[in-house]
Amino acid sequence: MLHNPKRYSSENEFIIKNKNVIIYLLCGIAFFVLITFADYYVLPTSKTNDVITHYTLVTSGKSKQKVSYHYFTQKGLTFSTAKELIEESNIVIETSLLFKFVTKIKSQTKNYTNSLSSGLSINGIQFYTCLILLFSIGISIKILLSKTGFSENTFYNIVCFNSFMIFICFYMGYLF
Repeated sequence: MLHNPKRYSSENEFIIKNKNVIIYLLCGIAFFVLITFADYYVLPTSKTNDVITHYTLVTSGKSKQKVSYHYFTQKGLTFSTAKELIEESNIVIETSLLFKFVTKIKSQTKNYTNSLSSGLSINGIQFYTCLILLFSIGISIKILLSKTGFSENTFYNIVCFNSFMIFICFYMGYLF
């Protein structure tokens, strides 16, 4: 029998054997990301009074353009705001229920929630990387569950791209 470079999943034992494992892993990761979004946007938050102990200015490139301010509080919370300095040290912070993301920041004179750029805030990069991961997982699961065959290269692309996006999401979570 001649070697066929366009082998499809119906003919490839490796893909048939591992397809269900990848589908379950992708569903588990999607469930975890959706729980994280629900924690940030849907579940109730807890309010606490806190004091900013110090902050760092994050700059970009040689021009030293201000990108954000990264704050540290007395109770061990960290958060970032996009280009807006919080001048008061006494603040009220709302944190998410499960993962303790900072969701809202208010001082006595101003509400800084719209400039929040850490966690899954819509101003932060982690929001967009997790959103790309969710779309990628959705498309990947649709391809893996489709009745039409797909190549071994497609299978490896699905695994590699989703693994890369998971790494990026965790790395952005670590950084911000």
